[in-house]
Amino acid sequence: MAPTRHLGILAAVSLLAATGCNEQELRTLTPDFHIEWPEDFGYAADDFEASALLFGSVETGTVVDIPVLISNPGTANLEICTSYLAVATFDENGELASEAISTNNPEIAWSGPSEPMDLDNGVTMASVLLRFTPLYGTPLEDNLYLVVKHELNYNCEEDFGSGLYIPITGEGDGEPVPDIISKPTVVEFADQTVGGLSAVHDVRISNVGPGQLDVGGIYLADDTHFVLVSDSVSGVELQQGESALLSVQYAPGSEGNHDTFIMVPSNDPDEDLLEVLLTGTADPVSTGKGPQAVCAPDFDSAPFETESFDGSDSFDPDGLDLTFQWVMTPPSGSTSTLSSYNVAEPSVTLDLAGDYTGTLTITNTAGQSDNCTQVISAIPNENFRIEMFWQTSGDDMDLHLLEANDGSGNGGTPRTDGDCYYGNCNTSWSTPPNWGDPGTNADDPGLDLDDISGTGPENINIGDPAMSPYDGWYEVFVHDYPGSSYTPANDVTVNIYLDGILAQTYNFAISGEDSDYYVAKIHWPTGNVQACNGISGCP
Repeated sequence: MAPTRHLGILAAVSLLAATGCNEQELRTLTPDFHIEWPEDFGYAADDFEASALLFGSVETGTVVDIPVLISNPGTANLEICTSYLAVATFDENGELASEAISTNNPEIAWSGPSEPMDLDNGVTMASVLLRFTPLYGTPLEDNLYLVVKHELNYNCEEDFGSGLYIPITGEGDGEPVPDIISKPTVVEFADQTVGGLSAVHDVRISNVGPGQLDVGGIYLADDTHFVLVSDSVSGVELQQGESALLSVQYAPGSEGNHDTFIMVPSNDPDEDLLEVLLTGTADPVSTGKGPQAVCAPDFDSAPFETESFDGSDSFDPDGLDLTFQWVMTPPSGSTSTLSSYNVAEPSVTLDLAGDYTGTLTITNTAGQSDNCTQVISAIPNENFRIEMFWQTSGDDMDLHLLEANDGSGNGGTPRTDGDCYYGNCNTSWSTPPNWGDPGTNADDPGLDLDDISGTGPENINIGDPAMSPYDGWYEVFVHDYPGSSYTPANDVTVNIYLDGILAQTYNFAISGEDSDYYVAKIHWPTGNVQACNGISGCP
């Protein structure tokens, strides 16, 4: 049964007697909520309960936007708590049974507010879109909803209420298509002197779509102040998860702020000319200018590697002594710390995939300071990587991965050798189960991190998953270990990486000791990911 959905509810006010206001005055200070979209996309003005966000059949590579109007027709400001996309199920009474927030899905995107905000009375939000860009030629996952929580259906501060759930459906029609991305999207060079030459910065061009990406000849929109040092991107063919590098430098010929674009043509149907911004500032070094913080270029590494941030090229034009102070921002869920925070080159062990951002502040003995930033990206070198972390320490969560196919058509069952988990798969003290080809280790799973008393992270990897006859659907689930302390609910995050690229993130709550929450199933080799939303053997 679908949930009951309400557009708006008059706010209750309990201070009538205390304030001396009459009922009419109170009604003039009441917020309200309204949402609508074009009828061609499933909006039913006379029966909102029957409304849905309907994309229908869309050709792969085509972008379709549904403009969504969110307004406050009331007479007081309305607090919007959040809005997001989620896979959800409801019980027979229409109450929410389970929910997994869906992010990083390249096919579907929502531009509405994700953080609390006030919507003024009489105001309609501008440019709120639900966008569908089918890549695979398959339907969107089942039970997908747009969720909107506001003060009339949810307590933003106490995180309690029902929320508004609007179904979303759509399917792709056609062959799989590519999807080009760059990392980084903007290259910011450290300040340079006129006539100088910066450090080399790499730009990685990747295909995160299922179709083959054909890249044309890349070029700089303006090569007056920037140099294309190397190019392994032009003319390449990239399958999903594959990437290629190009390198650029800043060589300013005059003072001032400079910028240009790297132009990357390809057969990406919705972004046939990718633009990567390059920026830099140049002026002569002069006495008394102050210290110059210089960070080494961003670079890629892999999880579990130990790397160093590097600010050793920082200098003071007057020769004054410098002190160093680093601040590091790791990916969500990481427990990594720097070896030192006040040296030029601190090291860090990368415990999760993602970006580790180091910000350096240097200060000279005259009290002048400058800063710079360096990013180390941990990119999985396995084809298949699952990561998990959770919010409440002392409540042990365990990550499990069920085998797709033992070669006879049977998948794995929990807590057997067809299930990779702490009891049989921990690479630090056990030999993981033999999945796939009996003579190959690369297709066997391994649990590299297992955390009991903290908040994670934990991860399971398969370097090169087996192909036919061992291909099929792997299942990911999380077990709330019964020996840990009980909390009413624990917020858990699971990241799924395929071919080194973050394919999907799921956020959900687990309550009750010794319970299993089925997160998602992953088909190999197609790379399709489907939310299970807590249900074993999800469709």
